[in-house]
Formats: sequence, structure tokens, C-alpha cells
Amino acid sequence: MSEQLVVVGVDGSPASYTALRWTLAHAGHTGAWVCAVRCWTPVLAKGWEAAVTAEPVPPVTEQEARAERELAQVVAAALARVTTAVARVAVRQRVVRGPAGPALVSQATGADLLVVGHGHRSVDMLHRSVSWYCARHATCPVLVIPPAMATRRTLARTTAEVFA
Repeated sequence: MSEQLVVVGVDGSPASYTALRWTLAHAGHTGAWVCAVRCWTPVLAKGWEAAVTAEPVPPVTEQEARAERELAQVVAAALARVTTAVARVAVRQRVVRGPAGPALVSQATGADLLVVGHGHRSVDMLHRSVSWYCARHATCPVLVIPPAMATRRTLARTTAEVFA
């Protein structure tokens, strides 16, 4: 196994799923190991959430456990859709509490590559996106997976090239 490390941000979005699948294909080709990172920030305000959802906000430990389950499910789904060679890739899963941009940059310290997905989000118009933050602050190269239409073509082409 290579000493290369590729960190990939996984938030449950289609772009991050594509980023994870691309990362697995890349790691299968290069022998790198993968660290799939799910960032989360706890919901602490209990007043308005209970009024809107009619359910109390779960405790922080339960919120963290949910983030861990979601990450495990996404990684398992991605591994199920890849070839046998990629299925042997070493994948470590980490759930990190905090804002996604700073947390991913921190996790990628010393990594060879950081991979993040970038989707169409209206909040990106008003604020800087996680991918922008990572590209600006990471100490390693950052690969930003583009929105959905291009990702399907890019993923298909990349996977075909990796396993050709």
C-alpha cells in the first residue's frame, strides 16, 4: 500500500458522492489510501426546531451518531458500485465536529490531495463555498468536483481511464 493519502469531503450531496467515487477510483489506480470525512455542526437551539418539526432536537451525541451512520452508508454505497480493484482500497472514515471548510483543511494537513464536491447552491452566491475555502486555505492540492451534469461525464471518463 502506498503512503499517499487522499482526503475526501462527504456531506451527502450528489457532488460529494461523485467526489467519493472519483477518489476511490483514483486510489485504486495509485494505491493511495482514502480518508472520507463527514463534517457536522450540532443543532443546539431547541425552541424553533421543536415548533416547526413538532419534535425535540436530539442530543448532541445522537446527532454525532447520525453523522457517523450517514457517512458509513455513503461509503458502503460507493464501494458497492466500484470494481473489485477499488474495493480493496483502504478507507478510513472520520466524523469531525465543526464547519466543513476549516475541518476539511485541518484533516488534509499532510495529505497528498483533498477532494471536495461543488454543487449548485444559492448560498454560494451570498457566501464563500466550502470548495472555495479549501482551495484558498489547504496546504495540499485541491480537486473540486463540478456540478452534476459534468460530474457524470467526468466520473465515467476518469473511471474508464483508470481501469483501462
